[in-house]
Amino acid sequence: MTALGQASGLPTAVRRRPPRAVGVLAAAVLLTAGSYLGPALLGDSAGPAADAPRDILTIPGGAPAAGGTSTAEGRFPLPERIAFWTTRVQEQPSDFLSYIQLAVTWSEQGRLRVDLEAYARADEAIERALAIAPAYPPAFAVRASIRFATHDFAGAEADARTTLAAIPTDAAALAILGDAVLELGRLNEAAATYDRLAEVAGGPALDIRTARLAYLGGDPAAALELARKALIGASGGGPTGEETSDAVALGFYHFALGEYARLAGDADLAGAQFRAALELRGDDLGALLGLARVAAFRGDLDGATAALERATAIAPLPESEALLGDVLAARGRPGDAAASADAYAVVRLTGTLSELAGSVYDRALITFESDHGGADAVLLARAEAALATRADAAGHDLVAWALHGLGREEAAWAASLEARAGGIHDARILFHAGAIAVARGDAATGEALLRDALALGPALDPLERAEALSLLGG
Repeated sequence: MTALGQASGLPTAVRRRPPRAVGVLAAAVLLTAGSYLGPALLGDSAGPAADAPRDILTIPGGAPAAGGTSTAEGRFPLPERIAFWTTRVQEQPSDFLSYIQLAVTWSEQGRLRVDLEAYARADEAIERALAIAPAYPPAFAVRASIRFATHDFAGAEADARTTLAAIPTDAAALAILGDAVLELGRLNEAAATYDRLAEVAGGPALDIRTARLAYLGGDPAAALELARKALIGASGGGPTGEETSDAVALGFYHFALGEYARLAGDADLAGAQFRAALELRGDDLGALLGLARVAAFRGDLDGATAALERATAIAPLPESEALLGDVLAARGRPGDAAASADAYAVVRLTGTLSELAGSVYDRALITFESDHGGADAVLLARAEAALATRADAAGHDLVAWALHGLGREEAAWAASLEARAGGIHDARILFHAGAIAVARGDAATGEALLRDALALGPALDPLERAEALSLLGG
């Protein structure tokens, strides 16, 4: 039984879900279209600092080594690679290069299996490497990728800068630096960093990063086209002839195109791309969640439920559990209300699993309580703390929505304006702004914002769509 099932007070229906073979940190890293694979998307150009999906990561100054049996694709299974590098560091405890390899491999497991415990082990391994060789730049780049994956964006930025101080053209460090400052809300700095990265390593990995930059900067159409370009390049159809044979990486590009299509309101393209991603990797959580959102938008609550139950059986992401609860509540069949309550209980349990789980999921948990539990002073303080560490559009919106829940509409409006100051055209942010405008008595502005949000179709989840329609009198 997983840690979720062992937790006291967890509903019986939750405990009966298929167990997942992870440890105490039975939670998952939040998926975002810009960071789903992180620096691994740079492939071989990323060099030793990448969290790369390869058996062997050649490190300058150290000879590559391998263990286990090769697969048909020339890669070794993750358990064999982890076992090999674990044995190597046990036999040679001063071999910091092997500790780096072990960290990279654990990090790959964290990414592919959506496993925070694996990231914790990766962090332990890279800290051992740095204790042995505290001035080795690639080790800082690996730690930067681990910190980014677990949402320590400030730490990732610091480590990337340390690497770049020694190796100014390190592609993986440049990628992590750009990604980190982008997630911290510094869009202009991210753009400049990606320009530097383009001089070193272009291709699909850079295109998908600039897609996220375009979306956050208020140009979802450009984001969609850049995601399309990235997929073409990754499939071997780009002008550089770049191609990936890694089904996981190619699946990511399908997922990313699907997600930007969903955010732009194109349900048909989104659904097709999510299905393509799942054909390449059947347990792709991002694609399952996206497919569920498209199904829910179309009124196919059975299809949405099936996709979400499949996703939550793989890993209990708070976002997936919350949406499952909402879909079940909307479907309203016998037993759905109890199952919905069980899903909500899993969301609330997530933050208690560990400090790391609480940190990774802080925004998802705050959003959930704002939508389902009601705002209070404690929730507002949590939202403000989240914004203080990550001053981006979503952070400002989080504060705006908490203030709205407290009835502080003028302050909420000011925070909403901050959220939209960079030009982002995001359905959830628009919906929140519209609801706040209506609450403060500006019906015309509120109606326009709500209609803009609704026009983005599957970009709004069912609960948000229902509330927006209610506010419009529909």
